[in-house]
Amino acid sequence: MLDYDKEAERYDESRGGEPRAAAAAHAVLSLVPRQASRLLDVGCGTGIVTRRVAAGRDGLRVSGVDLVPAMAR
Repeated sequence: MLDYDKEAERYDESRGGEPRAAAAAHAVLSLVPRQASRLLDVGCGTGIVTRRVAAGRDGLRVSGVDLVPAMAR
């Protein structure tokens, strides 16, 4: 089983880095209704996608939580 505390530092790069995060954020935003003002990302990991989602739409407040403190930095 993956130890996310130990993996946190290199997690994003080992999972596709910024290009994957950009694609994931685009996909998420396509599913969020235009009138939405808040979004909760449960299991946000390092927040790489969460930050891109937040930056991708004005007026959308995005919060992220993760069970592993080292991931949600």
